[in-house]
Parts: sequence; structure tokens; C-alpha cells
Amino acid sequence: MAEADHKEIGRQLGLFSFSRNVPGTCYWWLKGNTLFNLIVDDLKARLKEQGYHDITTSTIISLDTLKKSGHFDNYREKLFFVGNGKELQNPKWCLKPMNCPGSIMIFNEEMRSYKDLPIKFSEVGTVFRYEQPGEVNGLFRARALTIDDAHIYCTEDQIEPEIIKLIDFIFETYKRYGFEDISVELSTRPEKSIGTDEQWQKAEKSLVKALLSANIKYQEKKGEGAFYGPKIDFHIKDSLNRSWQLGTIQLDFAMAERLDANYIDADGAKKHPVMIHRAILGSVERFVAVLLEHTAGALPSWLSPMQVVILPVSEKHLDYAKKVAKEMENVRIEIDSRNESINKKIRDAELQKVPYIVVVGDKEEKDNNITIRTRGSKDLKIQRIEEFVRELNG
Repeated sequence: MAEADHKEIGRQLGLFSFSRNVPGTCYWWLKGNTLFNLIVDDLKARLKEQGYHDITTSTIISLDTLKKSGHFDNYREKLFFVGNGKELQNPKWCLKPMNCPGSIMIFNEEMRSYKDLPIKFSEVGTVFRYEQPGEVNGLFRARALTIDDAHIYCTEDQIEPEIIKLIDFIFETYKRYGFEDISVELSTRPEKSIGTDEQWQKAEKSLVKALLSANIKYQEKKGEGAFYGPKIDFHIKDSLNRSWQLGTIQLDFAMAERLDANYIDADGAKKHPVMIHRAILGSVERFVAVLLEHTAGALPSWLSPMQVVILPVSEKHLDYAKKVAKEMENVRIEIDSRNESINKKIRDAELQKVPYIVVVGDKEEKDNNITIRTRGSKDLKIQRIEEFVRELNG
């Protein structure tokens, strides 16, 4: 397959664009926004089934909080400081570079019991990082990016089963999008880190144990963990045989202590929960870019912003086209009513990578059916409307 550029695909399919006036940010058009929301909504629906609480944290966070958590020292050069006038000379706030401190703030609003754990907070939240001008690259490297974050607050006994469940869910998710070649890395303590030697040893052993229990082969990356804990990274190979790091599971014994997150244990004493930070897709923007280049824009029907385009042969067939569209409930559909030849409409629909082209003319209207052309095929299929919808939604 020839190499594809997601920026060109996005423009060709009318998904998104970029502005030189605001480098590192994306402008999502109607179809692109539909694609973005289809991915997010599908993920959220499956997380709800697993007992996650969907939360949203503030876009602005105090620098004091980031200093306590350790993010300030590690992300200072990437922070977007905010304020008014003189406040920027000695800033107190910034746009959040991470979602985890905000998640802990919500956890701390109530005193939790060991019986409540594990507590799972998920947040599809936009974070802001000042990437250098030469590093910004479309959706691959943006300054405003949406992370499908989650933070699991648990006891030490709950670490292994929770991580095994996450590993299974990550593999299942990638295969759902057509990625079958998945590899795993274990990254250990970096030179710059927070937490004690004991906490790091315990965290690294816990991740190794979970990987072995799940029968996962992995490659060790010494010194490449997060500053607050070791991590498991997941890589996929796309149709161009390129490797992409997407998801991550990070085990953290330190941040809850630094931000004073506690629960009441069975003996009545306060204890700090263990935190599992995890992202399945990573940056949603980057995942969209990988997916578009992997498929060259020919997305599966369930992900296509427009699943069906109806092409009336002439203006006199427009009313029947509208009737067909009305009968296609829960299908993302458009009618091409332009005064163009049917061959040109078909060519344009093919360029838009629409999964199904439906043609309606005299014969279809008379027989109360439709003629269907599937993307990538020259074959035509005559079918009843309800039968086609049933197959499409099945």
C-alpha cells in the first residue's frame, strides 16, 4: 500500500483542517467531528459497562498542585501559563498538561473506604503542551490533544487483576479497529523520578507479575518509565508496517501520597491508594491520524462519518431518494442531489471513500427497492430497503 498522509486525507474527506495562526491545533469539520465522537462514544459505552465513572476536570490548574504532584518540574517547558496582565509576570495557573491531578481532586472530595475500591475515574480530557514549532505535525504531534485517560484507585491486592483486565481490554480495542499486530514494552525507573526505592521495586515487580499472569511477551526498556512509576506500553503495526505506540498502563505508588489522597482501611487507619494511570488510544487525535493512514481513509462502515450516499439518477427521482433516506433509520446518510451525471456522482462518492453507494432511478422506484454498490467493488446488488438496513446495522 502506498504511503498516505493523514493531513491530505483529512482535507480530501472534509474531516479537519489546520491554521497557521494557531499552530498545533485542529479544526474539526462536521464529518471529522462525527468520526471523533464515534470513537469516543464507543469507548465510553464500553467503559461504562466496566464500572468507570465518567468525569471532567477543570482546564485550568494551579501551579502549586503541579509542584506537589511533580508535573511542574517535568513539564515546565511545555506549560501554557494563564492569567491577566501582571499575573503573567508571576503566574499561578496554567492550562492542564495532564488529567491525573484533577482526577485526584475529585477523589479527595469524599473520604473513601477500602470497600469502595477499586474506584475507576475515566476522562476524555483535552490537555495542552507547548511542543516546539519544529515538532508540531498535524494530528501526530499537537499542542492541544485529547487523552482517553483513566485513573484506577485501588489496594495493592487489586493491582494484578485490574492490570490483567486492562491488558485484555487494550488488545480487544485494537483488534476492534483492525490492528492485529500488537507488541508490548515494560519501561522501568528513569533517572528523574519521584517516590522511594521500595515503591519503585514494588511497582515494577507488580507489573512483571501481571504480564506473566496474562501470558504476555514483552521487551524491557530500562529507564524509560514515567517519572511517577513504571509502565507498560502497547505498540501496533499498521498496514504500512510502521510501529506506533498507543496505549499505556502506569503504576504509581507516589502521587496519591504527594496529593494527600487517602482511604480508610479495614483497621480504621488512613492509607494512600495505589494509582493505575492508563490510556487505551493515547491521544485521540493521534489515533485518528494513525487510523486514517492505516486505512488510507477507507474506514469501516461503523466508523465512517457518512455510511451511505444516495444518488438519484435525475431530479425526478429526488422524492424517492428522500423516501429511501427516511426509511434508513440510524444510518449516517446523504443524498447527492446535484445536477450532475450519475457517473460523476459515483466517481465523487468513491473519492469520498463512502462504504455504500445507493442508486435510485425509474426501475428502483417502480419495484420499491434500491441498487447498491459496495466500496471497492464494481458489482451491483438490488435489494429491499429494510433488508439492506438490517444488514448494515447487524
